[in-house]
This record gives sequence, structure tokens and C-alpha cells, in this order.
Amino acid sequence: MSSPLLLAVETSQAQGSVALAAAGRIVASRGLSAERRHASELLPAIAELLRETGHQPADIGTFAYSAGPGSFTGLRVAATLGQMLQSALGCGVVAAPTLEVIARNALGYVPESAAGTFPPARAPQRVAVILDARGGRIYAAMFELRELQVDEIAVLQPAGAFEPAAWFAQLGAPDWVMGEGLRKHGAAVAATGAHLLPEQLWTPRAENVAVIGSRLAEAGQFCRPDQIVPHYIRPPECEEVYEQRRAEARRRRNE
Repeated sequence: MSSPLLLAVETSQAQGSVALAAAGRIVASRGLSAERRHASELLPAIAELLRETGHQPADIGTFAYSAGPGSFTGLRVAATLGQMLQSALGCGVVAAPTLEVIARNALGYVPESAAGTFPPARAPQRVAVILDARGGRIYAAMFELRELQVDEIAVLQPAGAFEPAAWFAQLGAPDWVMGEGLRKHGAAVAATGAHLLPEQLWTPRAENVAVIGSRLAEAGQFCRPDQIVPHYIRPPECEEVYEQRRAEARRRRNE
């Protein structure tokens, strides 16, 4: 009997992707367009992957989604699909932290300054992932790469929303930094002496969601139906504006 499939979905940023895995191995993967048409492309892409690999939806035993932080719309699309699949197929659902999904791209990275050495250094390496959270803030987390250990990535600081300058103050020359937040804050990060990883490593990939999802599933860390939600960290901008207006109205009424 073949191993149940794990379906992994990454829609947290503009460039989405989907992947199938079985027995800890990536079976197939596919990218989505870079124009945030995740809602319209996602189901056809999944159906095509299943057809190409000779599988049916009923073969899906686990669904893993990139839970956030990231694009509010993209995160909602993935979480909604997870709710649908759990209800329709009875599959387990696991939520992969998006910043860890991105951090996994740094595994095996060798800076140009060390490209001529063999083998590359494998000492523990701090790597920060930053995204632009708008409103003058960033989403950020700090990890440690441990490529010679079973747990290849350890969380040093969990994801949160921060004031950029205060968070960047902890960075220094040994650290690596990656993520689309560097488009806006790259100069400030570079001024700390930290090493900026190349842009091709900033995009979260469904293959990494599958790796993290497999680990979570093996540990039995499945989501209850009420836990299959986006991990926004901060509320969507429309909710923040609404709450600000409510607070202002209360002040005018002297409440």
C-alpha cells in the first residue's frame, strides 16, 4: 500500500506554489503565477499535480499550508482550502510558519567569499527573516541553522511585528538576513554588518512547507477545525482602521 500523500500549499506571497510529498519525499511541485491570482489558480494546479502523478484527492492524508505572516488574502485562501479538505476528505491539517518556510531556503547556502572552500563550513549560523508589515513595521524572526543535526533549524526568536530600527539593533557581522523586507530595509540591515542573502532565496516554497508539514504530522501536531486560520500576527489594515475609528468615536463621546 502506498504512503498517504501530503499536499503542501504556499500562497503567503506574490509567487505561490503547490507540492505533493509521500514518505518524506517530494513527488511533484508546481509554481503559480506571480500576480496573486492564487484563488483562481490553486485548485486547477492541485488537480493537475494529482493527475500527473496518478493520484486522486482521496489519496491526500495531510494538508500543509503556509500559515503566515504574509499576504492577508493569500493566507485566507490557504486556510480556507485547509478547512474544506479537512471537512470533505477527513485529512489532517498542519500549519507551517511562513518565516521558517523562507529560512529553509538558506540551508546549504555558501557565501561567495567561501565558495572556493571544500567542504563548506557547517557551524551553527544565525539567520533572520524579515517581511514588510506596512505601517512602519516589519515581521521578523530569528533562526539558527544546524545542518549537521536532526533538527536543521531552531527558532531563536519567534515571529512577531516590530519597529525596524529597534529589531535591527541586534544584528551584526556574523548574521545572515533574508526576506522581501530587504527591498525596503536593505540599506539599514547592511549598515549593521549583517550579510544579505541573494534575492532568489527570499521566496517561500511549497517544497519547504511539505518538509515542515511532514515533521509536524509525524509529531501529531494537527490543527483542530477552529485552528485552521491565517496567522496574521497583526490584524488586517481594514480592521486596524475600524478599531482606530471606534476609539476616536469613544473619545469624542468622552467614554
